[in-house]
Amino acid sequence: MKMCAALTIRRYEPADAEAVWELHERALRNSPLTFVENAPADEDLTAISERYLDAGGEFLVGLVDSSIVASGGFQPRAGETAELRRMRVDPAHQGNGYGGEMLDALEDRAREAGIRRLVLSTNEQLKAARSLYESHGYTELDSAATEAEMVGYEKRL
Repeated sequence: MKMCAALTIRRYEPADAEAVWELHERALRNSPLTFVENAPADEDLTAISERYLDAGGEFLVGLVDSSIVASGGFQPRAGETAELRRMRVDPAHQGNGYGGEMLDALEDRAREAGIRRLVLSTNEQLKAARSLYESHGYTELDSAATEAEMVGYEKRL
């Protein structure tokens, strides 16, 4: 196992907005997916405080040497369910276990908030993401419940 710097995880602050957006863009540009400038689907990342924190959810950032290299959040859904969103790890830091650390931290925060079930969707092409979720106990949902090319997962907390 390679040695890597410790990841410090904390709650998102408004001053993080630009760094979180840049991380999102780097991660997508380095994935098999097509990055679309100013995509409507990315609107939540321009209003993280309102869309996540003020809405009863959570958004965390992971730092190495004061640089944001990981992010993730969840938004409440019906009942005791929340949707896990925006899991990102900087391509230069992938393979260091930071995605798993972020996922563990988000699950802990969800439990503390009374969430009993997390759901998420990811693109079927994102093999590393799918492997991460499966290795953390997420089970695949019926494909009819998600969009084409997307794979849904859930985990009971």
